[in-house]
Amino acid sequence: MSEFERIARLTARFRGPRPPALGIGDDAAVLHGEGPLVVTVDASVEGVHFHQSFASLDALAARAVEAAASDLAAMGARIDVDGAGLAFAWSLPQALSDADFDALVEGSARAAERMGAAVVGGNLTRGPNIALTTTALGRLDAAPLTRAGARPGDHIAVTGSPGRAAAGLGLLLSGRPVAPSLSALVDAWRAPRARLAEGHGLATGSPPASACIDLSDGLAADAAHLARASGVALVFDDDALTADPLVAAAAAALGRSPLDVVTAGGEDYELLATGPRACFGPGWRLVGRVTEGAGLWRDRAGQRIALTDRGFDHFAR
Repeated sequence: MSEFERIARLTARFRGPRPPALGIGDDAAVLHGEGPLVVTVDASVEGVHFHQSFASLDALAARAVEAAASDLAAMGARIDVDGAGLAFAWSLPQALSDADFDALVEGSARAAERMGAAVVGGNLTRGPNIALTTTALGRLDAAPLTRAGARPGDHIAVTGSPGRAAAGLGLLLSGRPVAPSLSALVDAWRAPRARLAEGHGLATGSPPASACIDLSDGLAADAAHLARASGVALVFDDDALTADPLVAAAAAALGRSPLDVVTAGGEDYELLATGPRACFGPGWRLVGRVTEGAGLWRDRAGQRIALTDRGFDHFAR
């Protein structure tokens, strides 16, 4: 297909039954809606964020959309067809087949439909490899969750099981066959889910959470951002961080410690939040407390040990 044939195909696929004021098909979208608009943009680049051998193209496209929407989840925003949506900017190799293009479209559509989000526009261009950039727009129904509100005495909680995606990626990178018992870890990397409902619930609950961040670069690196912004120390329970037996099994297979996989890995797209115990309902797991001070710490049987805040850095040497 030509560029314009592909744009027409995208327009037909993403022109939903309940479009915004003016959606995909014109030079720009026009959005109406209640509440402040929250905007984020995220890129998923072949050779940096993924290799095609790791997953099908539809799964990689869906993953790119979920990764972008995870930033909205961390702010407590909702994303839906009534007031916000998604815009895609894709750079694609000239040799990409029409079947592969359709796989990218369908994976993106699957993720958008899971969220109830409209695709409101985007852009196509030619490039040396696949690069999928997603702009996600959400709406707030309460004050935004930020990284700067954590207070001494707050609990620390996470969704899901941080470290699973990092363990799955490590297994893929190893090049060895993945044991069936560990396949859920590879699935965690291939098919993350933005925690939009959990983030929105934290922002609109009574009491609301005090701070939140999504775990994209590793629990330690992202928690350190929150601790610095809030001017507090985060103290994690050692046993709570390393409680997942699947992560422990994968860490052993990879020659790493479970704590290293959980804290220094990334791409979980889970949420880490702080707040009163009462703000954390089903789907949240308590993993520590906020105290006065600075930095990250582990509590192991009552002994406090510094936790290194290392994680993924695009420009680290």
